Amino acid sequence: MFKKILIKYYYKKAKNSSDNYNNKKAIFYLNKLLKIDKKNIDALLLKGICYANLFEKENSLKCFNECLIINEDDLNVYLIKGIGYYNLENYKEAISCFNKITEIYPNDELSLNLIGSCYLYLEKYDVAFNYFKKILKINPENINALINLSLYHDDLGQYDEALKCLNKCLEINPNETVAMSQIANIYKNKDDFEKALKNINKALEINPNDITLKLSKYLFLAKHGEFELSLKGFKEISNMYFDKYLLINLYSIYYALSLKTMKKYNEALELLNEYLEKCPHFPNEDILYEKEELLKLINEKK
Repeated sequence: MFKKILIKYYYKKAKNSSDNYNNKKAIFYLNKLLKIDKKNIDALLLKGICYANLFEKENSLKCFNECLIINEDDLNVYLIKGIGYYNLENYKEAISCFNKITEIYPNDELSLNLIGSCYLYLEKYDVAFNYFKKILKINPENINALINLSLYHDDLGQYDEALKCLNKCLEINPNETVAMSQIANIYKNKDDFEKALKNINKALEINPNDITLKLSKYLFLAKHGEFELSLKGFKEISNMYFDKYLLINLYSIYYALSLKTMKKYNEALELLNEYLEKCPHFPNEDILYEKEELLKLINEKK
């Protein structure tokens, strides 16, 4: 009885830490749990995702493969392993995992949507489009498919079509903050930062603690010329702890872009160099591109 209580306690602590982007702390609790029950699949799966969030591929896959040794027929393991690959940006391997599910359940909306999203990142737009349309034939109100379809249109510069998809999401669920955030991003792409801020603020009213939404807001503020508010916001974020690499990357690129807008080129470059020093195994093409652009601007000023 006490063993079960302890396992539940450690898992809850790990899940809360992971949800708050503290993956190292989550792994600490999961290791305590796994000392009690080394074959606990739920703990191993969460540990695999935490390592993926830290961009530690080898450790992540070790956890998922341990789960498959325990039960090679568990489709949930393939789902979570696929999400791990997705977070590691290994989209072809992720598709292979999700296909394990669709081979048995060909109309599984979650797996189909994740496969379509992978193809979107691989820039195989026609394939991605077909997956999203297939889902919407099964369920016309699948919000995740509508959001991904909007991303497809956004990537192709078809902003009006993207907005139609997102407005339909909000008809289905008026509190869908992901749709609001994507609407804001479309207006950002159209250089309409007033509307971008309006939509991101709507999302923050519903989910005020979302770091991704906050980062978008502070970038939009900079682009709108509200430099002091932007800097204040980014400095608040810099005092928070989070170790999810994709979030660290987003913070770095958005903060650097904001500083670049303010013509604080040296500060922006310093921020990107700090990121590259701390995260050498996850450089990201956007970071490297912006670094080169900043170097050009700094040399032009000399």
